[in-house]
Amino acid sequence: IHRCYARVGNVMSNFTDFIGGGGGGALFTVPITASTTWTPPFDGTGVIHVIGAGGSGANNYHSSGAAGGYSKKAVTFATGTNWTLVVGAGGAAVNTTYGNQIGGNTGGTSSATDGTSTLTANGGVGGQTGSLAAGGTASGGDVNNAGGTGCRNYVTGGGAVGILGTGNSKNSLSDTKGADSDIIGPYNPNAYGVLSGGGSGGFVTSVQQSGMYQSQPAGFLAGGGATYVNNSDGNHGKGQDGGIGGGGGSIKMNYPNLSWSGSGGNGYILIQYLTVS
Repeated sequence: IHRCYARVGNVMSNFTDFIGGGGGGALFTVPITASTTWTPPFDGTGVIHVIGAGGSGANNYHSSGAAGGYSKKAVTFATGTNWTLVVGAGGAAVNTTYGNQIGGNTGGTSSATDGTSTLTANGGVGGQTGSLAAGGTASGGDVNNAGGTGCRNYVTGGGAVGILGTGNSKNSLSDTKGADSDIIGPYNPNAYGVLSGGGSGGFVTSVQQSGMYQSQPAGFLAGGGATYVNNSDGNHGKGQDGGIGGGGGSIKMNYPNLSWSGSGGNGYILIQYLTVS
């Protein structure tokens, strides 16, 4: 989703782009999608964004998964310092047949630490029964926002990651669309210390008869859509997966077919250099 410049460890890089940066934009960005150790290539200042993973939706509980937390901090980079970066895995989807009920799985925690500064973004809780699935909390940053909650009202979409405040949630009865990111808009590769490119919540249309349901994938930081299947022709059903950090949609089957909830979106870390000294 985000461009990556410069090879640092297992991270690709383009030093021409790096040296030619500045002028009010980020010098370069390093998107981290898997746990790793990162050593800054230059001394300087920048921002780290840490996003926890989303929880998966419940199966036949009518409850969606919550989004992961978000932590952001302005930091000083030093070439002799190693950052330990942990990216949480999205809560795994759960499957069952009609008549059974299974709650969703909680998403993993993401974190970034150099031994002095530590940012933590906890994962969103998986879909629950009788209560809201709580959004992941965050700590250690200049900004620490909780993720959007799941929803216990019938068949609903998952919560979204909150960048400007607490993440959006879907709390309307039978609202199958996932929650939207609060920073919907195009990705800006020159964003100066901010995230961009948030997307809309995914949606899945209900299956009322034979045939496949129509689906729109969840966008960056957004929640996955829910699915209600009301047919007896042997079709299987699945809730939609959350986008990065987003909660998974729930699934409801009215006939004895195997069904899967939507999984939570994986966590994410974005490093942005702002100055080089």
